[in-house]
Amino acid sequence: MTAADMTDRARRAGIAGAIACTTIFALTVGLSFPLSSLVLEEQGISEAAIGVNAAMTPLGIMIASPFYPRLIERFGSWQVAIGSLLMSALLIVALGLTRSFGAFLVLRLMLGMADVGIFIVSETWINQLARPETRGRVVGIYATALSVGFGAGPFTLALVGFQSFTPFAVGAACCVLAIAVVMAVRAHAPDVSDEAPVSPLGFLRRAPTLLAAICVYAFWEGAMLSLFPVFGLSAGLTVAVATSALSVAFLGNTVLQIPIGWLSDRTSRRQVMVLCALLTALGALLLPGLPDRLPLFLGVLFVFGATAGGLYTMAMSELGDRFSGSDLVAGNAAFAIAFGVGGMIGGPITGVAMQLTGNGGFAGVLALIFAAMAALAYLRRRRG
Repeated sequence: MTAADMTDRARRAGIAGAIACTTIFALTVGLSFPLSSLVLEEQGISEAAIGVNAAMTPLGIMIASPFYPRLIERFGSWQVAIGSLLMSALLIVALGLTRSFGAFLVLRLMLGMADVGIFIVSETWINQLARPETRGRVVGIYATALSVGFGAGPFTLALVGFQSFTPFAVGAACCVLAIAVVMAVRAHAPDVSDEAPVSPLGFLRRAPTLLAAICVYAFWEGAMLSLFPVFGLSAGLTVAVATSALSVAFLGNTVLQIPIGWLSDRTSRRQVMVLCALLTALGALLLPGLPDRLPLFLGVLFVFGATAGGLYTMAMSELGDRFSGSDLVAGNAAFAIAFGVGGMIGGPITGVAMQLTGNGGFAGVLALIFAAMAALAYLRRRRG
């Protein structure tokens, strides 16, 4: 069934199912990242090697994403979603049964290759089913739910610990639960299996601004997760305050995506994208001078996180506005590649800048990249 043939009730059921499935699965992803690092650290593996292990998942995303449009065209979107979830469950179980660093590298690479399938399918469903006049809000709800799922992963790990098979079993169980959700909404899922697949690499020409926005957001996320605590400690904050401040930034990312999406429904996706990029650049410039004024520092971080996340929400919403069917599948696969690229380079580039110029390097790199994003989005506002 195509999205155009669906009733409003069926659309809402399909959107709710896709969001629920991805939120449950996001808990598994949010659990697996710190879990793998903690297991390896306990074995005495070096920080550099743990970093290499963490990079395997985004590398797997980049490798596998171009193949998913053809898989979806051949087997159907819901079958690919179930296959991705089942493979992820098996890989998480395998991770829990080994302590070999080499095996961890291979399994994390394969996990990235499996994980990305469910995000490509879910985001395609959501954009296919959302109506243009409410797409920004729907994508904002999705982004919020996704953040909640990712955040629940480390929280779950804190409850069950990491020194047994239990957290791996929890991750696999979440994948199985997500499979049940996919099966429940199968009748409400739009299908593009009868359409010719489109190459994700072609989107570099068709939607360069949207891909840049995803890459910039992933760059920000990688820099924040890996180096903001270092920034905070260098600025004189305690470990507890620095990590709590990082949580505030991601809290803003979680809480304000629905209002940002609503604003784009009322105005223009591209205008909101430019505004978000400019505000994030400004926030980056303000950060080095604010740590000694903690309430203001946290307030700026809250908005800083929200506007950075707004790039992702706007890019995904505009993708749904402009493309459908197999084009939309290819676009989401291209988004995954762009996210993998940004996530891999964000930490290293920001780290080099900090090593050369201190905390000013952290702020300067982020301000520069978001200012460039604002300029690109404005200059190409009529060309995609």
